[in-house]
Amino acid sequence: MVNQVYIRVDGNEIIATGHVMRCLSIAEQIRKIGAEVTFIVADDRPESLIRSRGFHVDVLGTVWDDLDQETEILYTYVKEHSVKILLLDSYYVTEDYLKKLSNYTKIIYIDDLYRFAYPVDTVINYSVFADTSLYKRIYQPSGLNTHFLTGGGYVPLRNEFALKPFKVQPQVEKVLITTGGTDQLNIAGNLLQTVIRNCELCKLDYHVIVGCFNQNRDILRSLAALHPNIHLHEKVDHMAQWMKSCDVAVSAAGTTMYELCACGIPSVCLEVADNQEGARFWEEKGYMLYAGNACKENERCIEKCIEALLFYKNHYRERKERSIRMQSVVDGCGAKRIAEYIVNDC
Repeated sequence: MVNQVYIRVDGNEIIATGHVMRCLSIAEQIRKIGAEVTFIVADDRPESLIRSRGFHVDVLGTVWDDLDQETEILYTYVKEHSVKILLLDSYYVTEDYLKKLSNYTKIIYIDDLYRFAYPVDTVINYSVFADTSLYKRIYQPSGLNTHFLTGGGYVPLRNEFALKPFKVQPQVEKVLITTGGTDQLNIAGNLLQTVIRNCELCKLDYHVIVGCFNQNRDILRSLAALHPNIHLHEKVDHMAQWMKSCDVAVSAAGTTMYELCACGIPSVCLEVADNQEGARFWEEKGYMLYAGNACKENERCIEKCIEALLFYKNHYRERKERSIRMQSVVDGCGAKRIAEYIVNDC
């Protein structure tokens, strides 16, 4: 059994907090098993969030989007702290960075990009649509003996999302809007301004999750002040509770999609970043409705959100069927499975 696990991750107003949040979910499960966890970050921007969950944080003083510059610094850290296992979650890893580090510690890497054959001990890809055969094709020429944990059974959600039954109500009355930690495109604000002008949707209650790096708070607060059916929620600790209190959701792609699946909330998904282009599969596979890519077609994306909300509002059976399908692919126990693997099997 491993007694100490280190996690290298970053979060800020550009990449938001999704990477940090999923690592925190795993860390909490590791702590429950009895091992200690230390977070390693490039700068102090995610530090307060991590410390608020009771974990120690070491700041490297490096550049979060150029990891090759920190290789020697992290290598020195790994040696000084006798790091045996490093959970790594960053899109900015390079092959050289991983090769050098893997000579001194076991690396478990969270991936969803299939960029190259990562020279690590274990790759985790928790996408419901993860292509294990693609990994095999990428890794076959490399000769690496890498282990793979793939599929919805490894989605690293907080314990509050585990096995939560949900009853779909005949009428849609409350809508959850969650657009990521930054919402740089002001999707929530644009969507709210549109729904309040729609005669079928204007009287519904809208519950908006405002991320800690959201720069559009003033716009959202102005809308909420004018419309009593718009409710803003900041620093939310119990997301599952808010999800369960609503009838449908509009959400940016990312880990939140899996949280909605675990809760069984009929949802509309949209892309707000280039690395989310697989979001269309949620609709193609019959789990959710897809509103498109807000980066490329912002106005059209908002229009499709409206169309999707109207569809859900007028089709109770469709909402019920999608809710069942969503909960069938994510049970909310993935963080526990990953933690047990890291502590007991890695």
